[in-house]
Amino acid sequence: MREAIKQKMAELVPELQGRIFDVLPPEGQSTPFAVIVLGEEIWKSGWAGYRQVIRIRLHGSAAEAPSRDEQARRLIDGLHRIPVPVSTADRASTVMFHYLGSREAEGTDSSSGTTVRALRFGIYIPESQGEAQAGTPEDEWLAALAAWTKEQLDDTWAVYRDQWPADLGSRAILWRMTGYETRLPGASMYEVRKSFTGHVIAPDTASEQGIAILLAERLSAQIQLPLNAAQRRYLSAAEIKADLQADAILEGQLRLTLAQRHVRPSEEAALIRRVEMQPKLK
Repeated sequence: MREAIKQKMAELVPELQGRIFDVLPPEGQSTPFAVIVLGEEIWKSGWAGYRQVIRIRLHGSAAEAPSRDEQARRLIDGLHRIPVPVSTADRASTVMFHYLGSREAEGTDSSSGTTVRALRFGIYIPESQGEAQAGTPEDEWLAALAAWTKEQLDDTWAVYRDQWPADLGSRAILWRMTGYETRLPGASMYEVRKSFTGHVIAPDTASEQGIAILLAERLSAQIQLPLNAAQRRYLSAAEIKADLQADAILEGQLRLTLAQRHVRPSEEAALIRRVEMQPKLK
């Protein structure tokens, strides 16, 4: 992980080539240089897995502030929402960096005497899909929603169900089921409703918002969502909401409720077997 980050940083900021260190630089290291600090992996959710915060500390002199501004800009533009290839002992994969801002003001490092600016990035590390989904039956409504979503987009988009994969890619959508209820609109039928949350990941915020709005509008215009066309089974969209400020990885921008009505079998209906009338009431 560290080596992949260093390589990507050196590509984005060539003046840091050979000047990116773990925790502490060599004594007397000239500026500019950078230090990478990897945080602890923190459990976030069943669909996102763990998040690890990576701090990139840019060191320089006070007079090099304009250069640090440029270095920070290039790192943010070149890392935020960009898949970066990484290799572990088990396999090679990619991770998506998300810029988390900079909580710390620029300050002085006492050990090196340099001025430091810290940038915070987060990466998400999902659990193994094979382990998480083993033996779990697939919900056919969720599968139908994912298939419909795939038809609305071009081949650059990937659509997932239940949880994010290890290789997320730069354009991805995740649907997961979040609720279930039944309603009784009449004595002869009942209605099943399932709630879903949709997550949209794109290279930039404008693209994420655009796709979220596109899907919400097309779901609203879709009279029936095919569940099994051969058996004439369909779903209808009962409610659609889009929160364009929601965190794409952890919260999801789309809220969707799908509904399907069923006729109750006749044997389940209560039968009136006898009626008695009393001519006088006391």
